[in-house]
Amino acid sequence: MVVKINISMPKDMLEELDRAARESHTSRSAFLAQAVKDYLEKLEEERKREKRREAAASIRKIAEKIGPWDGTAEILKWRDRH
Repeated sequence: MVVKINISMPKDMLEELDRAARESHTSRSAFLAQAVKDYLEKLEEERKREKRREAAASIRKIAEKIGPWDGTAEILKWRDRH
């Protein structure tokens, strides 16, 4: 579903927008829609990166508490017991 909106912007920005839309061989609306889509995707990627940073920080804190750990050795021990 497509909806119409009204926005306000400085005249010089509108002129730049129209120039960029023409150069992209698209309409003003399509150009703005794509720009918003790209921006929202960028925000979502940044949110994901921040969550990964937070997870890595949590893992580092846990690693500091438990000390050195050899995951391969633990898996081999588990495998040999089963």
